[in-house]
Amino acid sequence: MMKKAIIFLSVLFCIAAAALGAESAFETGEKLFMQNKPLEAKTQLETALVRDSSNETIYLYLGLIHQQLNDPIGAIDILRRGLLVAKNIKDKLYFVIGNNYYNQGDNTLAEKNYTLALAENSLLAAAYLNRGQALVRLVKYPEAIEDYETYLRLKPDTWQREAIEKLIALLRQSIDEQKDLLDSVLNSIKNASVNTQTESAGTEDFQDTGGTDLDIIE
Repeated sequence: MMKKAIIFLSVLFCIAAAALGAESAFETGEKLFMQNKPLEAKTQLETALVRDSSNETIYLYLGLIHQQLNDPIGAIDILRRGLLVAKNIKDKLYFVIGNNYYNQGDNTLAEKNYTLALAENSLLAAAYLNRGQALVRLVKYPEAIEDYETYLRLKPDTWQREAIEKLIALLRQSIDEQKDLLDSVLNSIKNASVNTQTESAGTEDFQDTGGTDLDIIE
């Protein structure tokens, strides 16, 4: 009986020690991460993750560390793994995934993940700002303007307000210029059609084949 009790207590001790070790590794890793020591933090957090794969914050920290170490593929991989277990910080995981795609120049996937982040948390101001940046690169100026304005509403005291307002003005100007160019091209095509009919009205040999070749400007 005594032997069984000793074995039971030994098992409990091992479980408690393992739990304490996982907590210690996580806390140490978190502390190193906050001290901007990514390599040392990575080792501790990977150990903590092995012991507790349900801790969503570890995935976020490791994703940020991979980003710091210029490893966007590794960052996206660990963050996507985090999404499988995350309950409270899916918005942040999607957001950092978006940042890593943006840094790689993949603005389409960056926009997609910022949108997913905002679907989880519509008040995540940074996602509006960064999605606006991706939309500018994708030449989606009206959508970008909307995101920048939403960001300014959520962060009225941001130190970047003046720069963002200038960018919004430039984007609006660009949209107006594009509209003027489009109107000019459309009017040019319409006039050419009218001129052709006028010029051909007195030509006996003119035949309308039903086809028209136009240069399309995209």
